[in-house]
Amino acid sequence: MDLNSIKMFIVIAQAGTFAGGSQRIGVPIATLSRKIKELEQDIGVQLFERSTQGVRLTLTGQQLYEQANFSIETLDEIERRIKHNESRLKGKLRLSMPQSFELWWTLLDDFTRAYPDIALEVVGSNRKIDLLEEGIDVALRVGDLQTEALIATKITDVRLMLVASPEWLARFGIPAAPQDLAALPCAGWISGSGQTLRWQLGAHPQRIIPQFGSNDYQHLRHLALQGKAVCDLPDFLARPLIEAGKLVAVLPDYPFPAQPVHLLYPSHRHPSSIVRVYLDFCAQWFKQPG
Repeated sequence: MDLNSIKMFIVIAQAGTFAGGSQRIGVPIATLSRKIKELEQDIGVQLFERSTQGVRLTLTGQQLYEQANFSIETLDEIERRIKHNESRLKGKLRLSMPQSFELWWTLLDDFTRAYPDIALEVVGSNRKIDLLEEGIDVALRVGDLQTEALIATKITDVRLMLVASPEWLARFGIPAAPQDLAALPCAGWISGSGQTLRWQLGAHPQRIIPQFGSNDYQHLRHLALQGKAVCDLPDFLARPLIEAGKLVAVLPDYPFPAQPVHLLYPSHRHPSSIVRVYLDFCAQWFKQPG
C-alpha cells in the first residue's frame, strides 16, 4: 500500500467529505478520488460508502482507519523527535475551551513563554464540539464526562459561587437560606431559551426562575457588579472581586459541588510531543503553590 494514499484516506475519513479533505491538505478532489480508488483496488475492498452528503467508512474502512491512523501518527512523532528536542518544540496546538474561562488565560501565557515556538489557536465554545471535525488537539471540559471516544486527564476542580454586590444586599437583604432566593432577582448560566436554574446549594437543590440568563460568565459578572441580581460565578472569577470588596459571597454555608476540569484528546490518536508537553505543563501548573 502507498503511504501517501493511506494519509489521504485518513484525512478524508476525518473530514467526512472529499472536498473537506482537499481543503485540509491542498490536494485536488480528483487526485484524492483517484488515490482512494487505487487504494481500494489494491487491497480489494471498499473503504467508503459514498453519498451526496459525503462519505462514511465501511466496517473494513473503520478497521483500517484505526490501525493506520495510529501507525501514521507514531511515524510522524518519531520524525518530530528526530528533528526537535523537547526544549525547542515547534508547531501548532489547537485548543478548545469554554468561553470566559479566564482561569486558563494566565496558564496559556505561561505556556507560550515556556514554549515560544508553539503557536496556539484557541477556540472558545460552550458546546461539546467534535474534536476530529474541528481539528482540535486538546479540549477542556468542565463537569462529568459522557464520552467513550476520548482520553481524559483530570487537571483540577472548579466550583460555582453565589455572589452579589454590596448595593444589592443593602437593597434586598442578605438571604439566610436557599429558599429565600425564590423571591429575589437572580441571574445564572443557561444553555438554551426558557430554562430554569437548578442550583445545588449544599444538600438543597433549588429551582430558580432567573430574571436574567446568559451563557457568558463575563455577562453575569457584569450583572452582579451592577447590582442587578445575585449571580452564580466560577470561583476563579468571583474570588478576586470578593477580595476587592466589589462582590460578597451569598449563602457561603451552602456551597455548590466541585466540578472536575478535564483535558481530552481522541482515544485512537497517539498524542504528539506537543500535546504531551501541554498536558504535563497544565498538570504541573496547578501543583504550584498559590
